[in-house]
Amino acid sequence: MINYRKSNKLIFLLSFLIALLIVVNGLFSFFKMQQIKDEFYDVANRDLPLISQLLPLIDRQFEQTLLIEKLHQLSQDHRLIVLDTLEGSFIRSGEKFEQTIDELIAFIQPMLTDSRQIMRDQMSRVITTLNKISLEHTQYHYQVIDMMEALKSSQGEYHPALITLLNSEEVELRRELIDLRDDLQRFTQEAAEEVEEHENQVIRSTVTLNISSFLLGTLLLYMIVKIMASRDAATQEINYFAHYDPLTKLINRRYFFDLFDQALLQHKQDKLAFNLCMCDLDHFKGINDSLGHQAGDKALTGFAQILMDTLGEKDIIGRFGGDEFVICFNNKSQQECEFLLEQVKTKLSQNRFTLNEQSNFSITATFGVAHIEADKVSQSDCKQLFEAADKALYQAKQNGRNQICVLNAITE
Repeated sequence: MINYRKSNKLIFLLSFLIALLIVVNGLFSFFKMQQIKDEFYDVANRDLPLISQLLPLIDRQFEQTLLIEKLHQLSQDHRLIVLDTLEGSFIRSGEKFEQTIDELIAFIQPMLTDSRQIMRDQMSRVITTLNKISLEHTQYHYQVIDMMEALKSSQGEYHPALITLLNSEEVELRRELIDLRDDLQRFTQEAAEEVEEHENQVIRSTVTLNISSFLLGTLLLYMIVKIMASRDAATQEINYFAHYDPLTKLINRRYFFDLFDQALLQHKQDKLAFNLCMCDLDHFKGINDSLGHQAGDKALTGFAQILMDTLGEKDIIGRFGGDEFVICFNNKSQQECEFLLEQVKTKLSQNRFTLNEQSNFSITATFGVAHIEADKVSQSDCKQLFEAADKALYQAKQNGRNQICVLNAITE
């Protein structure tokens, strides 16, 4: 029999699992995609423009440095005026350059703790390069300032070799900035390709998830169909165990009383004689104790089978518990009941129950019958009949067992 509670739980769990797979996959794909896109846009829309801003700043300082070559051609007064202007502009350009580098490093710093190794490695290289460029620029910056201060004095001399050296340093700085920009552009391109690849992975994952969901849904549908197909059989099985004794296949005590009340009412309406028999196996406890419960079960099932084979189809036979059985005869006279019970008693006493090749046993039964004539059946009730049948059974046992005793349920 299918355990419906467990099956329903399993169906619920499978349904929940399908929904959870869809939600988790969707959320994971969304957040992963968003993370990669955010990183991509950070580099493409913020870091690259900032690096691009460094190039005109260093170019401006380079142009200002080139102007120094022309200053020796000017008079001392004109030279001082131009130098003051150049120095102020050069300092502002240098400060802007350093400020931009600091902003870049501040933006990139959080990326060093990114979950992806490739991002951490790339940003670490960028910061190292920026620090190197910043140091080289500072040295270049102060060399130019020192040269300008020297030229302000009348003793200041123009040194073409120094100008050439400064120009060379500026060219190196510019080259490093261009390399850094190109490196970030390549990284941005790789990030864009990764976004595209991840989108393809999302599509593949979605297809895989849909296939998995379809398979799980098919399994779920199969289970539902299987449960529905077996529901009738399970209901019948539950109904059977609610009304029948599983060992002897006879009706149980509760169901017997339901049928008994209906039978007694029908006999009253039809004004028919009524007979109720109570019986049990003689010395059944001794059989159980000496030969074991297997022998007891054989005796019970064997006796039940004899009752079903001998009595009429409309007679109601039930097991009340232990070795106690009850029979409600349908539309039979007292003589017919005694005749049938005599057959049962004889068959049982002649039957040998086999436990194994070396062991077998026999058993007898005692019967007590409560009888009501047709003209008095309307005066009877359930309690009265069972008390009379129990009294008849007790009297039969007192008389030596293995016999039938009949008493009138209603006496004058």
